[in-house]
Amino acid sequence: MRKFLWIPSVILAFLLLLNACATVFTATPTAVVVPSFDSSPVPGATSTPVPSLEPSSTPATAPSATREAPRITLTPVESAFAPDPTAAPLDDIIRTHTVTFDTPDGATLTGELYGWGKTAVVFSVMGNCEPGWREFAWLTAAQGLMALTYQWRDCGPYGPTNEAELIKNFVNDARGAIDFVRAQGAEKIILAGASLGGVASAKLAIESQSSGIIVFASPLQIPGWDFKVEAEDLNTDIPKLFLTAEEDYVVPLEDSRALFDLAAEPKEWQTYPGNEHGTELFGAEVGEEVQLRIMEFILEIASR
Repeated sequence: MRKFLWIPSVILAFLLLLNACATVFTATPTAVVVPSFDSSPVPGATSTPVPSLEPSSTPATAPSATREAPRITLTPVESAFAPDPTAAPLDDIIRTHTVTFDTPDGATLTGELYGWGKTAVVFSVMGNCEPGWREFAWLTAAQGLMALTYQWRDCGPYGPTNEAELIKNFVNDARGAIDFVRAQGAEKIILAGASLGGVASAKLAIESQSSGIIVFASPLQIPGWDFKVEAEDLNTDIPKLFLTAEEDYVVPLEDSRALFDLAAEPKEWQTYPGNEHGTELFGAEVGEEVQLRIMEFILEIASR
């Protein structure tokens, strides 16, 4: 009889093993939903839960800190088009929000102004004059912020027509945009720019008394224009976010990194796989992740 006393112990061990396996294989992953950036407003949408983001890997020498991003909830894009977001075609919506403003040296520029509020985000486009920030400006306005995106002087329907003479006045163009949103009642200004727009944002970080800057795929200098961002331009304690594609085909990663290295803390460095340039990355596989990362940065500053 004694030789069978080991049997209950074996049975107990087997039951414990089954229970552990059940715990592992019954865990259900949480589904996440990310916003659509379709160009047409979608009627009847509700608030969209957005997942927290883990930063992509950065070079071993990157000094930027890794932090856990808070969960944010984004209001859908159509909320930017009050009072009736579904009544007008897209072209009419854009025309309704078209504004003009003057630069300090007397040029008149065209932009699109969405939303309202005491916090404004100035989105400066790339040198190719494509409206790459437009949909993102809509989304920003939907969060209760003012959003302005604009074209550089001499940007025609097919891009810059006389770049060597006029577009290199881009810093004064950005100054005009900043003065315009301030005249609309903005008390807190965030500068966001891609490529040439990022250079302007970096150059005016202190002068504009901005509350934060976003620099997307921008170089430290433009040798052909004898132009360079200096260390004193970025010697400020406002939050700074620098992003780029790892194989950007226009501004090499090391050129964007040089601008990041020049900036004073606090600053964050974020890279993504791909060879797209600036806002072209929005249309890539990682586009939603890039957009959410930028929006998180904006909302964090706006909430202070």
